[in-house]
Amino acid sequence: MNTEQLKLDAEKARIEYKRGLINRNEAKERITPYVDVFNTKSKELAKKYKQRPKLLSISTYLR
Repeated sequence: MNTEQLKLDAEKARIEYKRGLINRNEAKERITPYVDVFNTKSKELAKKYKQRPKLLSISTYLR
């Protein structure tokens, strides 16, 4: 899966969680792949530009 598709799936899961259609564990399972890809890319860019990475957590994403 590409990054855009993972992001769309994660956003859909977040919306469904906020509406109460799915529980937190289901949302976490669907969001985790996107968070992993995002954090990996963030670490790569931070290393390239000698910066500190901006990491994303699932709880932050659900807010």
